[in-house]
Amino acid sequence: MALVVGIDSGGTFTDTVAIDGEGRILIGKAHSTPDDYSRGVLSSLERTLSTSGLGLVPALADTAIFAHGTTIATNALLTRRGAKTGLITTRGFEDTIFIGRVHQKVAGLSEREIIHAAALDKPRPLVPRSLVRGITERIDFQGKVLLPMDQGDARQAIEELVAAGVEAIAVCLLSSYKNPVHERQLGRLIREVAPQIYVGLSSDLVPKIGEYERSMTAVLNCYLGSVSSRYLHSLSGKLSSQGLGSPLLVMQCTGGVLPSEEAAERSVYMLNSGPVGGAMASKHLGNIIGETNIICTDVGGTSFDVGLIADGDLQYNPEPIADRFHTFVPSVDIRSIGTGGGSIAWIEPVTGVLKVGPASAGADPGPVCYDRGGDRPTVTDADVVLGYIDPNYFLGGQVPLNKAKAEQAIREQLAIPLGAEPVEVAAAIFQISNSQMADLVRKVTIERGYDPADFTLFAYGGAGPAHVAYYAGDVGVRRVLIPGMAAVFSAFGCAVSDLLVFQVAAEPVLLPADSSRLNAIYADLEAKALASLRRCGIADDSITLSRLVEMRYKRQVHELTVEVPHETLDGASVTMIAAEFEAKYERLYGHGAGFSGAGIEMISYSVVGTGRTAKPVLPRAEPGDPDPMPALKSTRLAYFPEAARFVDAKVFDYARLRAGHVVRGPAIIEAPTTTMVVPPEHRAIVDPFQNVIIEKVP
Repeated sequence: MALVVGIDSGGTFTDTVAIDGEGRILIGKAHSTPDDYSRGVLSSLERTLSTSGLGLVPALADTAIFAHGTTIATNALLTRRGAKTGLITTRGFEDTIFIGRVHQKVAGLSEREIIHAAALDKPRPLVPRSLVRGITERIDFQGKVLLPMDQGDARQAIEELVAAGVEAIAVCLLSSYKNPVHERQLGRLIREVAPQIYVGLSSDLVPKIGEYERSMTAVLNCYLGSVSSRYLHSLSGKLSSQGLGSPLLVMQCTGGVLPSEEAAERSVYMLNSGPVGGAMASKHLGNIIGETNIICTDVGGTSFDVGLIADGDLQYNPEPIADRFHTFVPSVDIRSIGTGGGSIAWIEPVTGVLKVGPASAGADPGPVCYDRGGDRPTVTDADVVLGYIDPNYFLGGQVPLNKAKAEQAIREQLAIPLGAEPVEVAAAIFQISNSQMADLVRKVTIERGYDPADFTLFAYGGAGPAHVAYYAGDVGVRRVLIPGMAAVFSAFGCAVSDLLVFQVAAEPVLLPADSSRLNAIYADLEAKALASLRRCGIADDSITLSRLVEMRYKRQVHELTVEVPHETLDGASVTMIAAEFEAKYERLYGHGAGFSGAGIEMISYSVVGTGRTAKPVLPRAEPGDPDPMPALKSTRLAYFPEAARFVDAKVFDYARLRAGHVVRGPAIIEAPTTTMVVPPEHRAIVDPFQNVIIEKVP
C-alpha cells in the first residue's frame, strides 16, 4: 500500500490526509490538543484511518512518507512560552537586540495599530537585558581576527547564564557571517560547561550581514528550540512505538520538509509551517492542472492566510517578521490576519461598531456552537445561524453543533446592544469577515502590481469554501477553485513537499566581480547542500541545486534576490545577472527607478538544495453528464447577502458529485470536513480531479 501521510496541527483542528499507492485518499480531522499536540496528531490519524477500516499500527508500518506541519513553534512565540534564553555577543554590542531597527516599533503591526502613534512601543524582548553577556573578541568585516576570544571571559559568561537558570544560549558575534571561528569555539565551550543547554550559533543558522536580524534569528531559534525539540522527540517516539519505520518529516517555512532531528536544530524554520503547507499544495496541484498564477487562501480556525504563485513561482520573503521581530529566515511569503472560523465578533466599546477578530476562540473551548464551554460568538456561529453549516452534519455528523446556543450568544451579546435582529448581526459578521479577507488579498496582489483577475484563487481550510465566493468576488477574481481536499489541504501540502535545504554565504562585492571568486563561493555552498541532503538519505539523482544572489544599488540597505545560472560563471554571466537585477528592480519600483551610476553590489549568495520525494498519484476521472441531481441531499433555507433574506438552497452531497457535474446557485455542497456555498448567479463545476470550480454565470 505504501501510504503517504500528511498531518497539519492547526489552532483549532488537526488535519490528516493519507494516500495509498493506488491514489485512494483518506481525509479526517480531530480537535487540536494544545496541552499536548501529539495527542491530537494520533487522534486525527486514527480517526482518518478508521474510515477505511485500517488499524494504526499496520498502517504506520506501511507508511513511506510521514510529513507534519505544526504550530508548536508559532504558539510558543505568540504565548511567550519559549525557553528561558541567554545571549552572548561581542563586548560593546550587548544592546543590539534592544535598539533594533528604526522600524521595530511598527514591525508586525496592522495599519489599525500603527495609526495610534502615541501608543507604539517596541515588543517585549525575548531575552531580558540581565541575560545578555558581552565577551572579549573581535573579527573585522573581512574575517580577520583582530582580537582572539578570551577563553576565561567566555567561560565566565556561560557560567553566569547557567547560574541564572537559562535553558538555551544564543550566540551572535560581530562579523561571524564572514568568519565563524569564535562562534564555533564558544559553542564547543558551552557544550563542555553545560551539555544540557540548547545552543544556537548565528553563523550556522544565517551567516548574513545584518547584526540585528542575525541576532534575533539566533535568539528565536533558541527560544523555540527546546520546546520544539521536546515535542518532536515525543511525537517521533510515539509514532515509532506504533510502528512507523520511515522518518518523521517536519514542514519548514522555506517550503520544504526536513527530518525531525534536523528540524529540531532549526526550530525558527518551523514558524508558519502550516500556512506554507497550503501554498506548497497549491503549487503541486497547479502543476497537475496547468495553473501557474494562483492566489492561495486558507481560512482556518484562527487566521486567514494568503500566498501568491506568479508564473509558477512561489513568492518568498528573505526577511520575514516573526511576531514583531525581524529575522533572516528565507520563507514562503504568507500574509495573515486574525480572521478565521473561530474569530470572535465583538462590539468596540468607544465607537459601538461591530468588529470581527483578531482574537479567536481557538480549539478549546472553541465557538459557542461547539458546546464545549465557549461563550463568545464567532464567525462559525454566524455561519451556523445563517444556514450555511448543517448542525447535524459537522465533521460528517461526528460533532453535532448547538445552533440555539450560537443564536442566543449573538442575540444577547451583539444584537440587543446594537438594536438589531440576530440574523442581521450574523449576516454582518459574515460580511465583515469576508471584507477583511478581501482586503488582505488586495494587499498581496494589487499592492504588488498584480491584477487578481489574472489569477485563479484557491480556497481551502475548513472555513474557506463557505466564504470564498464573496471575498474572491469582492477583489475581481473570475475563477475560484476549491480543492477536493480543501479542509486538509495544508496537510496534503506537507505530504507532497520535497526536502529543502538552504546554504548561505555573505561577501559584499561591487560589480564588476571576480567570477572565479563567485564560482568558489557557489562550489562551497553546493557541496554543503549536497552533504546535507545525502545525510537525509536522498540519492544524488533525486537532488537538484539552484543558485541565488542578493543584490542592491550601492548605499541602499535592502536587497533583491536574483537567480544565478547553474554554470561556470564568467564576465558575461555576471553582466547578465546585473541586467536581470536592474530589470527586476524596475518591475517592482517603476520604470526609471534604477540608477546604474550608483554601482551595483552583490551582498550574499545562497544555494537551495531540493531532495525530491515520491509524490502520490491523484485519481482522475473523465467528465460526464452535467446533471448533479443524483447527488442532491435536500433543500434548506440559507441567507444570501445579495437577496438580503433566507432563500431555498439545494444541498448536494460532495461525495456523490462526479466530474462534469454543474451545480447552479443558490446551493450548498456538503463534504464531511467542509461546506461550500454557491451564491445566486454562480455555478460550481466539478473537474476531473474532484476539485470544485466556482464562477459567475456569464
